[in-house]
Amino acid sequence: MSLSLILAAAVLASPAPQTPAAPPQMRVAIGDLDFARAADQQEFVRRVHAASRDFCRDHLEVVTPDRLGDPAICRAEMRWQAYRALPEPRRRQFALTGQMRAVR
Repeated sequence: MSLSLILAAAVLASPAPQTPAAPPQMRVAIGDLDFARAADQQEFVRRVHAASRDFCRDHLEVVTPDRLGDPAICRAEMRWQAYRALPEPRRRQFALTGQMRAVR
C-alpha cells in the first residue's frame, strides 16, 4: 500500500444538496519519498505542482468559487493544503530545508 496525501476541496459556492456528492480530491503520492533527501523533497514539490495544476484545471470553481477565472489562486491554495497535509515529521524535515518556499 502506498502512502499518499488526499486533499478534498470543500464545496463552498452552493448550498448542500439533498444527497451530497463527495468533494473532488487531489492526490499526491509520497510513500516512495525520503524527506531527509533533498532530491526527494524536490520531487515532492514537482508532484504537488503537477497535481495542483491538473486539479485546478478540472475543479477551479470548487476551490475558488468567488474568484472564477484565476487558476493561480486555486493552485496556491491546493499547494498549501498539500504541505499542511504532510505527516508532522515530514513537514518538519521539509520546512527545515527551506523547500516550503518552492511549494508556494
